Amino acid sequence: MDLGLSARANIVVPNRSHLDRVHRLLERYSPSLSIRVLSSLADGDESLDAIDDLLTELDATPREVHLIAGTSGFRISYELPNGREILVKHIRPLRLPETCSTCQFNNETDCQEGYYGVRLYRDLSGEFHVGVCIQRMDLCMPVSEFVRSGLCDEVKELRDQEYFNLSA
Repeated sequence: MDLGLSARANIVVPNRSHLDRVHRLLERYSPSLSIRVLSSLADGDESLDAIDDLLTELDATPREVHLIAGTSGFRISYELPNGREILVKHIRPLRLPETCSTCQFNNETDCQEGYYGVRLYRDLSGEFHVGVCIQRMDLCMPVSEFVRSGLCDEVKELRDQEYFNLSA
């Protein structure tokens, strides 16, 4: 930050015992440090309740919901009384209609993140691959193959349908 570079702190809050970390970051670093609070999927409601407690302690006011059609992740921006913003990341239940329907991990225990969006990976030879699931690396394929595949079509159709539903 001293060099003019933007900096972001992503903080996972599993329970109330981690709230002091967030308070310390807010107190020690300038408002130019972007703070994003994330729930711990493994800790479920305990984590979500702790984040709610944090927002109450901070007297945070919700300002915007940042949602991308066709992905399970979304953020809510909150404004603090001093004008500073913090973001809270959430996960909503979203699955690829075909690919996820027959997946062995398609349950609330094994697939807590749902369909988060495409991810780009690079293999040891330097070739880029597209993945659609952190649990199923077998679904990764080279970019050139992905763009011609039915999986690419399924991703696009999900995004288009969600965009239509969300904007209606």
